[in-house]
Order: sequence, then C-alpha cells, then structure tokens
Amino acid sequence: MRTHHENRWYCNKADRKIAGVCSGLARAYGHNTTLIRCIAVLAFLALPAVMFVAYIGAALILPNRYVV
Repeated sequence: MRTHHENRWYCNKADRKIAGVCSGLARAYGHNTTLIRCIAVLAFLALPAVMFVAYIGAALILPNRYVV
C-alpha cells in the first residue's frame, strides 16, 4: 500500500524535458509519462495562457526529486 508521502506530486529532475512537472505527475500517480506529456501539449494548445501560468507555478512550487 502506498503512503500519502509516496503519492505526492513533485518535479522529477532526472526524467525532465523542461522542468519535470509532467514526469513527476506521471510517476506520482502511476501513469505513463508520454501520455501525460501529450495531454499537457494538447492543453497548452487549447488554453496557452492558463497552462503557461499553471506549469510555471507548478515548477516553482513543487518539490524537486531525482527519481530514475
């Protein structure tokens, strides 16, 4: 059973493309990293201003981890 600490969202600096937000989200919740990145790109195309602010905010606020 996973604990609350293991399910926390973070920026994965070891598997990042930009800031590691999508990689950390995928790993924290057990999803495919490529799928999360594709969804993020589609969201950026649909709502660029909102997604830009959300992504930068997450990159600045979330803790960093180096998970391989």
